[in-house]
Amino acid sequence: MADLLTLNRLVVRRGRKFSLAPTSLTLTDKSGIVGLFGQNGAGKTTLLKAVAGLVDHQEGDIRTRNGRVPAFLPDRPYLYEFLRVDETPRLLARYYDDYSVEIADEIIDDLGLDRSKRVAHLSKGMSEQLSLGLMLARRAEVYLFDEPLAAVDPVTRDVVLSLIQRHRSEGSAVVISTHLISGLESLFDEFAVLHEGRLLLHEPVDALMRDGGLEETFKKVVRGA
Repeated sequence: MADLLTLNRLVVRRGRKFSLAPTSLTLTDKSGIVGLFGQNGAGKTTLLKAVAGLVDHQEGDIRTRNGRVPAFLPDRPYLYEFLRVDETPRLLARYYDDYSVEIADEIIDDLGLDRSKRVAHLSKGMSEQLSLGLMLARRAEVYLFDEPLAAVDPVTRDVVLSLIQRHRSEGSAVVISTHLISGLESLFDEFAVLHEGRLLLHEPVDALMRDGGLEETFKKVVRGA
């Protein structure tokens, strides 16, 4: 078993206030898909951005096995709207040396997208699916997805989850931040709870399902904080 990502007492401050209190976390090549749960304002986005190198941390350290920054999908659009669908993988390949244009093209075909369309002319749902799919074309060891399920309908949600399961790198760890729990229990291999900038729990899902399920575990942990 190999450690893919290690956070050692990571701290993010804004003024005198903690956005992220000392946080330690290890993800391995056996972690699989990790659900990062927390209420709005819990610090999920801050944590993911810090790991992705987009937010400065004041204490602690972040280590990855290969020294590369994990693949990160923000909760806002990041694709240039003037690009055609078939141009987007080629642009991203310029920035990431682990990017697979072939896999990106395969994902675009799986989604049934018109390659000649401009990103601006895609529906909101299709644009979100394309954004997530293109980030999965990186052959990363760690993927970080910030609230990819927050505003999608059930059909789109199923497509998004299928993309993640089918196209992530073999042996990679995937972190999906969300405040949604119901109906997602079977997706996750590990369960982490962040509350008011503190990581309160990080456990395998199997053990928690035998002890009342993820939603009940989340409620107990947050209420007891």
